[in-house]
Amino acid sequence: MSPWEALALLLLLATGLLVVTLRNAIHAALALIANFLVLAGVYVALDARFLGFIQIIVYAGAIVVLFLFVIMLLFAAQGEVGFDPLVRSKPLAALLALGVAGVLLSGFLGLKLALTQDLQGGLPQALGPLLYGDWLLVLLAVGFLLMAATVVAVALVQPSRPLDALRPEERKEEVLR
Repeated sequence: MSPWEALALLLLLATGLLVVTLRNAIHAALALIANFLVLAGVYVALDARFLGFIQIIVYAGAIVVLFLFVIMLLFAAQGEVGFDPLVRSKPLAALLALGVAGVLLSGFLGLKLALTQDLQGGLPQALGPLLYGDWLLVLLAVGFLLMAATVVAVALVQPSRPLDALRPEERKEEVLR
């Protein structure tokens, strides 16, 4: 392993760890952007320039902006209602994270990295048939999961009725609930 590969590995691990450990969601999103930029650099170093640029444009640009939008919505609702709607979800989230880690680990252990196609440095002409051929359902599933996560986040922050439409005693009940 060359020193540059080791540096990229350490940066990827460090920024990934920061994403899941930072308490401030905005700082975690910035660490995610740094992780995506390092990964784009790895793609460029592997002579997959197209993938590197797509990594920056799509993930560091569009996806992180979507995450920040959802974070802002959650904080706006937290300020209005006065409580964190996700407090009760932490044990379930930890259990699901362990499950996903187990599935990824089992998939990684059985992974055989032998590509039968020449990807030509990640050019769109070589990646298109690969992505939209065998991996079409996976690509659609990822898009569906991102959309579902956004819809659920928006649904979490919506009170049953707008707070300004409630009588004063109902506002107290809504805040306590």
